[in-house]
Amino acid sequence: MDKKYKILIATGGTGGHIYPAIALAKQYEKDGNEVIIVGTGNEVEEKIFKSQDLKVRYFQSKIKDYPTYKKLFMSFKVDKAVRDFVRETKPDLILGMGGYASSEVCRAGDRGSCVIIHEQNSVAGRVNRLLLFLSATAAIQGLPGSFSKLDRLFMRFSDDLKFLGNPIRNEILNINKNSLKEENAEELRVFIMGGSQGARSINMITPNALAALNRSINIKVVHDTGDHDYEEVKESYRRLGIDAKVSKFNGNVESAYSWADLFIGRAGAMTVSELSAIGLPSILIPFPYAMDNHQFYNARFLEEKGGAVIIDDKNLTSEHLADVIKEVSEDRKILKKMSESAFDVRFIHATENIVDFTYQVIKKFKLMGNHYPM
Repeated sequence: MDKKYKILIATGGTGGHIYPAIALAKQYEKDGNEVIIVGTGNEVEEKIFKSQDLKVRYFQSKIKDYPTYKKLFMSFKVDKAVRDFVRETKPDLILGMGGYASSEVCRAGDRGSCVIIHEQNSVAGRVNRLLLFLSATAAIQGLPGSFSKLDRLFMRFSDDLKFLGNPIRNEILNINKNSLKEENAEELRVFIMGGSQGARSINMITPNALAALNRSINIKVVHDTGDHDYEEVKESYRRLGIDAKVSKFNGNVESAYSWADLFIGRAGAMTVSELSAIGLPSILIPFPYAMDNHQFYNARFLEEKGGAVIIDDKNLTSEHLADVIKEVSEDRKILKKMSESAFDVRFIHATENIVDFTYQVIKKFKLMGNHYPM
């Protein structure tokens, strides 16, 4: 590319928004652009961004403690400090990564700023649906089908709505599970991610399910529990006699992915995207209280290809989970087939494809005199 751009990336306060923003920011900087990530300064953001050599500007969200209906109403307002910062910066591109925290930045630009939104989930969040027809010049879907036909009816543009995937960290992209070997046919290595909010049912039920199978299969376990269930889960594995490495938080998730034959956990957008990028077979138990049941639809993306099995949280028992694990692992060829089905090359190149797409949109935006057709 010839032209260098000034880019703001507006991100929400969760890892699902932050890590894709980091991957994109690094690619933009590699291309010679000036990039500033705009966040809320919450504990999660500060912890993650502290380890990154990136420009970050924080504006504390004034709507984070409001109920959902009020947050949506408040999204129409833009704080003066945010508006002044955005207009003084004069970005060529504002890239919104979703969530209420990003909405103010996306709406603060003047007509000289191209606004593109990125939706991670299979069902678009309320803010991104609002921005689709209020501010956005283009939209990117991290998983297909994010925006409904009704959403598309009111969008401000006709052809710039693309499924390009969710950006994946390089540490994970370097894993290749799509070549599952059969040399460990007598051993099943299971990675359980129960550490995210709302995963207590997974933490409590999985040890007993694995114990029921451990009599016939040599099972090894890595289990990320989160803070609250750590001691109880660790004691369960000890009592049941299962070889398990239990931790509150796995700071090296790429190592666990690389080691595992099977993943068990929730179905957040980034989890589904990472499983797709490396081709790791999975049993997914969507969080039942996720907004618009979006985790179920995220999981469906993998299930429909044959790369995952979905268990509804209400149907999650140790007996049922044990039956599903046995079904997918009894014949090693089933796991290998699931691995091949889960793998999706689009996630390998998602970062580069998203960045290239945004360059195309910026050029079109500027050629049209900063006025996209309504």
